[in-house]
Amino acid sequence: MLCKSPLLVGQSNNLPGIIPSFLYSGSITNRFDYNVFASTTFIPVQSTIEGRSYPGRNSEIYIQFSLIYKYSAELNFAGGYTYSRGNSFKAANETEQQLWLQVIVEHKALKGMMLHRFRLVENLRKDIAPVLNYQIAFEKPLEGRVLDAGEFYFTCFNESFLNPSSVSRVYSSNWTFVGLGFKTLRSGKVEVGPLIQTRFTSEHSHDTLYLLQILWVGDSNVFKRKR
Repeated sequence: MLCKSPLLVGQSNNLPGIIPSFLYSGSITNRFDYNVFASTTFIPVQSTIEGRSYPGRNSEIYIQFSLIYKYSAELNFAGGYTYSRGNSFKAANETEQQLWLQVIVEHKALKGMMLHRFRLVENLRKDIAPVLNYQIAFEKPLEGRVLDAGEFYFTCFNESFLNPSSVSRVYSSNWTFVGLGFKTLRSGKVEVGPLIQTRFTSEHSHDTLYLLQILWVGDSNVFKRKR
């Protein structure tokens, strides 16, 4: 039996889902890399949105391209473009196109690697109102200090979305992921775990997706090894 989730104004709304994703990276020069990230969100249950019932569906498509400048092993800069279409908690689809700049700092911590990412985002559909995203991430091999092929690793992150120009909600969204990864011999890495995406709609309510993320991480070396 399909479970129903009525979504009413002024209450907190929750939906489960699955989000298959991939992250592919490649090298342009010794200093420049590129990344391509894509995901699609599936809602497997029936829900009611603005009085209308919806079956299980593909609720969002997300595509991102970025160019990275590697200043050092600990510091890099990047710029990119993000396209997303869909909405899990409204009847009408919303399309967003964003340009962004970011700084990433990495360092060793707790026998693993800690990452801090600061991203300044501008939505092309709206008035100039930049959003600041801060992500803190951690990754640690479960066997020794170096991740080798055929080994598992722990990975997690938390990302906060801050809108300094907003009068009502400066802290607009939050994403949290905790997962287990595996480095394959020839086909990159695979990560699986829960991803919680929360959007704060008012002071006392929010929309939250409880997702199972399945992420493939690969680079150009994957195809070179298969030749």
